Amino acid sequence: MPRLGKRYIEHLNVRVPTLEMALLRQYCEATQRSQSDVIREFIRGLKAVVPTAPERP
Repeated sequence: MPRLGKRYIEHLNVRVPTLEMALLRQYCEATQRSQSDVIREFIRGLKAVVPTAPERP
């Protein structure tokens, strides 16, 4: 697993339908954010709905 400082970094490859990818790109352009940033924020938000979500180190 690659390391950046004391934090571990993992890679995620996801296949999405063309329309969903277009929606993500449109959202990112409108908010001036990267696709990675938007997806990371979504994943962090899962803590609210997954009761056993692991804490960040």
